Amino acid sequence: YQLLGEILVRFVQSESETIAASTPAECIAVILRIQQAVSMLLQETVETFVGLYTRTIADQHDRLEQFTRMAAHEWRQPLSAVTTATAVLRLPGASSEQRDISLGILERNVKRLIDMTVTLERIARIDAQGDNALVQHVELTTVAGEAARQLREMAQAGGVVVEVAADMPTVTVDVGRLELVLVNLISNGIKYADAQKSQRRVEITGRALADGGCVLEVRDNGLGIPTEQIPHIFRSFTRAHASDERTTHVAGVGLGLSIVADCVREMSGRVDVESVVGEGSVFRLRLPAASERGKGRN
Repeated sequence: YQLLGEILVRFVQSESETIAASTPAECIAVILRIQQAVSMLLQETVETFVGLYTRTIADQHDRLEQFTRMAAHEWRQPLSAVTTATAVLRLPGASSEQRDISLGILERNVKRLIDMTVTLERIARIDAQGDNALVQHVELTTVAGEAARQLREMAQAGGVVVEVAADMPTVTVDVGRLELVLVNLISNGIKYADAQKSQRRVEITGRALADGGCVLEVRDNGLGIPTEQIPHIFRSFTRAHASDERTTHVAGVGLGLSIVADCVREMSGRVDVESVVGEGSVFRLRLPAASERGKGRN
């Protein structure tokens, strides 16, 4: 802007020499108006830049908080399993069978922690650099099966059968985020199973769409979600069953479904829920074709 101002002033000086009718006062007035205009442009540019920079910092802060909540939430469950298994191993009267079971739980959950740490680290790198290393062409059955495997002990403890359909399509998808989504939805189905039902189950199914996208459904026959709570369940720190005496044993701070919503949004998808109290819930995840991802993202 300083260079622009100098060029414009020299232009006025040059032109004033060819215009006989112009007076020094008129030339000075024109130069002052040019300087004012340049100053206004400079001020507007600086204010715009500061505004953009402030929003960028705020967005980064929000993403950091979101990532921290996600990591803490995802680590809590396997760490709890590790703590419990360790306590059993320390019992003086523990049988060899109990020790073998506890060692198996320790081994699986430590591996899960390692895999989860790698996944979260990759997601952090994606957010920071736009790296798409996790986007792969995979079978949905494989991803859902891995999510179910990670929750095997939790499902067994709750008497819940997790069924993964074998005929789900192959898609190009962000595997890390999709796995986080499924882990949280399946664990929700396990945590809020209806203890009064003899058969408690969580079912994962999926189908391809004509436009190249896909739909996944995570269905359970658990407690169901009160109708008035459904519009709020994807908000952070919201627990739809907080006042339900049947769920006092359920640990958590209400972050699982907000993590689901965040991950689905990053995949340019949509998640909906249908639920009937006493009958169960179905979470329906719609993901666009790979060529359409990012178009609707804010």
